[in-house]
Amino acid sequence: MTTQQNLLDYIGDKMDGLSFDGDLDLNWDKEAHVFELEITMYVEAPGSFEVEDQDGQSIEEGEVDYSDAILFYDKTRMNGADYQDNYLAIFGFDGKKGMPQATLDALFIYLQKLLDDGQSDLFDFVDGTSKEDTFELNFDGPKYEAILAEQPASAQANNVPYPKY
Repeated sequence: MTTQQNLLDYIGDKMDGLSFDGDLDLNWDKEAHVFELEITMYVEAPGSFEVEDQDGQSIEEGEVDYSDAILFYDKTRMNGADYQDNYLAIFGFDGKKGMPQATLDALFIYLQKLLDDGQSDLFDFVDGTSKEDTFELNFDGPKYEAILAEQPASAQANNVPYPKY
């Protein structure tokens, strides 16, 4: 990395690099010093299987969507554990210092696989071939940690700073 990108730009670039048919949105709350990476998947309901969406509405035909999010928070300002149940995953950063590039690189490598598998699992769920009663994405911490451990030392040492806007 020749020019130092900030967290907002770095996460945005990593999002752009993902291959995903759904929607990815990045929201920045400047006052709270948090970013939310929203993930939305869409599939067509075949009409032969009834699905109840996240709001409790029954869908027999048409588009079914599933949403979840990842939280990036300033651990010098808030306790991320308070929000753990509301997010697929949470990642704390160290104030203006930001977070290690390796953390972000590993996350987006893992996220591509999670999105691929999740989209496939959602199709199976909606068409009735899944054995599950509910659908949700599950963040596998040990798989992510294994990818993080494979990141180069230079990425571990390089922090991506919080934006100065």
